[in-house]
Amino acid sequence: MHKSILYIFLIPLLFLASCDSGEESVPVSSEVSFSIRAPKAETGGNASEIATPAGDNELINTWWMAFADQSGIVRLILERDAAKTNPVEMEEFSATLDRGTYTVYSFANIRPENLGLEFRLGEKVPAGVDASPEWVSATAPHAWSAGKLVPMSGRQTVTVTQQVTQPFAVEVVRMVAKMEFFFSNATDSDMRINQMWLRPMGKGAVDLFPSYHLLGSAPALRSDADTVTIRRGFDKVLPAGGERAVSDIFYVLESQADRADGKGHPTGHYVVLLDVTRRDGVAGKSVRDTISMLTPDLTYINRNDYIRIPVRMADHVVKMDVKFYPPIGGYPAVVNEEKGSDYFISFGTQGVFVITPLMREGVAGAPWMQPSDMDIRVVKVEDPAGILERTVSYDTRTGEITGELNSRTGNAIVTLSVAVKGSQLSYQRKIYIIRED
Repeated sequence: MHKSILYIFLIPLLFLASCDSGEESVPVSSEVSFSIRAPKAETGGNASEIATPAGDNELINTWWMAFADQSGIVRLILERDAAKTNPVEMEEFSATLDRGTYTVYSFANIRPENLGLEFRLGEKVPAGVDASPEWVSATAPHAWSAGKLVPMSGRQTVTVTQQVTQPFAVEVVRMVAKMEFFFSNATDSDMRINQMWLRPMGKGAVDLFPSYHLLGSAPALRSDADTVTIRRGFDKVLPAGGERAVSDIFYVLESQADRADGKGHPTGHYVVLLDVTRRDGVAGKSVRDTISMLTPDLTYINRNDYIRIPVRMADHVVKMDVKFYPPIGGYPAVVNEEKGSDYFISFGTQGVFVITPLMREGVAGAPWMQPSDMDIRVVKVEDPAGILERTVSYDTRTGEITGELNSRTGNAIVTLSVAVKGSQLSYQRKIYIIRED
């Protein structure tokens, strides 16, 4: 995200007056020259990706400023000429101020009355404006499309003196962060992204003005700041073998994935879920799948951040190899059935079972990966019928999931996360364990 900086250059106007004894001094005014510009952004995420240039909605389209003296009286109000409609990176203008110290309240792409604030010349600044007032987004964070004007705000103290040149820089910081996903498809067939979910994203109120010393670090969230799962519903086709073929840009509120109040995520990172339609590398038919991803280098999002996340889609075949060890005299009956991302395994007696997850790339001739190349995790075990004699566990040394069935009948569900190490992409699978008579 690009920071808009308001540079103020003070050029005193000298007044000559007689110095008669007892005459009160004449206030010294200064002609104040301003220069607004938007320098290049410092970005987060994967630096190897090429940043998308700032859109017109991220530049300065409108601006509004109020100067208040030390008693809180508004002495000057400036705003952009309505005839100027072009978005700019820099614009110059000037006005006159008496010598003294002022608090500058500045806004771009949004008017203070839209924030519930009313500045009047010669009157006190709005009540509470210096007590970290909140700004509540009028719409859901993801409603900001690439074309909607991005609001900015800033507050800083400046002192006008009689120096010949006296520059000031007031940053007008964007109140939201920009996120850009780059999707590429490394498989040998087209892939469709149906939906995307992100959590835990910011929701509700944020401070109206930025904390300049915290920019580039974890934000100081308000006590009432909440989180939400954002759903991005779209229909994007990724061409086979394409690199950075499709991108998605939107805006979000500041947030933290690692929160002590339980509103974050247990991993301390953001989670991305992708609902995709892909070609099954074995059966050759179209299947719908859910792919999950953790953002390993992203634990917080601050206002004015520009977060770029590359997602390389690699189609993988995931299968389950099942072995069953019934007691002496039992029948080693095992029936496997696969439906999309669900596996159904039926057992006809009690005993120990061993499930080995297998994975390979979804191209012809690709070898099965070694357990050391995969990251397997048992996410959840549901056993309402109580058919498991002992809990299901995964052994990282052998790459095997083991469990034991008792004499009861019914169903249990084991949810697995199967990932390729180093890819940050994982496939979630459900194994339905069916204990029949």
